[in-house]
Amino acid sequence: MPDYIQNAEDALSKPIANMELADKTFLESHVTAFFEYFNSIPQYNFIHKPTFLRSFHHNNLDPLFLRCVCGIASRFVQPNTEDYTSDWLREVEAQIWPRISEMKVQNLQILLLLICWYSLSRKISSMWTASAMAARMAYGIRLNHEADGKMPFVSKEVRRRLMWSIFMLDRLYAGGFPELTLCATETIHINLPCEERNFDLDIPLSTPVLKPTITTPELESGIGIMGYITRLIDIRHAILECTKLIIASKTNPYTARESIRGLDSRLRIFSESLPAHLKESHRNLLCRAYTSDLTGYINLHTLWRQCHCDLYRMMIPGIRESVTEDIQRQVPIDYAENCRRLCLHHALAMCKLWSDTLSEAHVFWLSDQSIGIYAYQCANILVNLWDLDCDAGLKAELTIISSFLDRLAVLYPVVAEIQSEINGFITSLDVVTDFYQAHSDGMLSQTLTAAWRSTLRQQGIQEGQTASKFSLLEFLHNQNKVEDANADEDYSVPNIDAPPEPSTLNGTDMGLGISATSDKPYLLDELWSSAQLEMDFDSYGTRVDPFCRIFDDWSLAVE
Repeated sequence: MPDYIQNAEDALSKPIANMELADKTFLESHVTAFFEYFNSIPQYNFIHKPTFLRSFHHNNLDPLFLRCVCGIASRFVQPNTEDYTSDWLREVEAQIWPRISEMKVQNLQILLLLICWYSLSRKISSMWTASAMAARMAYGIRLNHEADGKMPFVSKEVRRRLMWSIFMLDRLYAGGFPELTLCATETIHINLPCEERNFDLDIPLSTPVLKPTITTPELESGIGIMGYITRLIDIRHAILECTKLIIASKTNPYTARESIRGLDSRLRIFSESLPAHLKESHRNLLCRAYTSDLTGYINLHTLWRQCHCDLYRMMIPGIRESVTEDIQRQVPIDYAENCRRLCLHHALAMCKLWSDTLSEAHVFWLSDQSIGIYAYQCANILVNLWDLDCDAGLKAELTIISSFLDRLAVLYPVVAEIQSEINGFITSLDVVTDFYQAHSDGMLSQTLTAAWRSTLRQQGIQEGQTASKFSLLEFLHNQNKVEDANADEDYSVPNIDAPPEPSTLNGTDMGLGISATSDKPYLLDELWSSAQLEMDFDSYGTRVDPFCRIFDDWSLAVE
């Protein structure tokens, strides 16, 4: 057994007060890593560092609290090591649930840390259910209301940050579906998180609410980066809600252009509201290049660009999140081209930001796995919109994205999958380009761009979906399909007619354009039948089932 694993088990097997110096030194390295790499992610900055460190060094910190912090930090200290952290996780799970009935802020902090642990370890089902309990608990102890005026500033700010962290995670998990949202905006009556320096140093500061009717420059100046990202995640939720309703109800996006313009305006106003030290600039990047503040800064501006891509990507043919081909033909050409141009502009701007970061900063400080999700979306937009006949720079842009994910891919398995997918784009691009150049004389009627996009279409992407690849909803859906299949196998009823053999199935009848001799496996008819794809969403009013429109790529289907 490696020494660091034995040290971990020895260290957390005894009370803090009884630890030897080596044990405490080991744990201190994890605590340091937690605050440098995890607590610096704005969505998770809900622990007051000076208070935590004081309790740790005075040997009176809750052992369960410490175990959660060290478990999360372990991936930053020893990446790709689950030997000892899996035991920690099981012990935390065993001890936290009996304490949940005690409606205390510290117990909620531990539960939220456990949810973050689930998220980082890609334990999606556990994360999904525990987050609902955290939201209910937060409302039970009235974190959605301002605390008593006599409470110390730091205690008030901890309560606010805890509630806003739950709010942001709720928005991210809901993916734009109102029925999956647990923390309604109108039920939260607290101010936004303040500047991080004021929080750390206990310097009281006033801030506005999420959507103030009246505000002042003085109040706005008190908002920290966590507060701005809270606002931006709320805007993104509205964007996803709007676009997914358009896609699922088979509405012409042009008829919803006023709503789309309004959301674009919210993004513009948000950008204009940023203080000078948080605006996107080379100087601001350099100031954070070798500090733990880099993650928050990159997160903020990547997310702002991603919001624009989310808003306009439904007009990109051939991707999951686009409207169907029939609907695209109904959209005025100028409007559709403008949407694609805006989408490409912001994707390229993301690449520029990441390229500058690679040149000027130490990416070792990047620690937010959500950046990997945005990177995949950016790469997918580029490969589907790039004109290879006019510009040969696509490979260079994809290489930048892949290089930018090097550190995150070591920390998070899902980012490693994303990086592999992007590298797959690069490999396919090389193959198509080499083949086209070798046979260009016989392909006079087809451009390189057309050949490349034809290759992408052969992946069998189903348009008109409401869940993106690598999203939480897709993961849950795929897991549910496996469980349903297992249930069917365990509880199968005899004397039911067996489904026809693959040779008798007609892929064209299923609306897929796949022949009966295809080597791709067939999935459940009720998910893939043409009748299902033609459902009348108008009958559901404004409601959209978050799960009924999730389909897998054929390329991902397995036997």
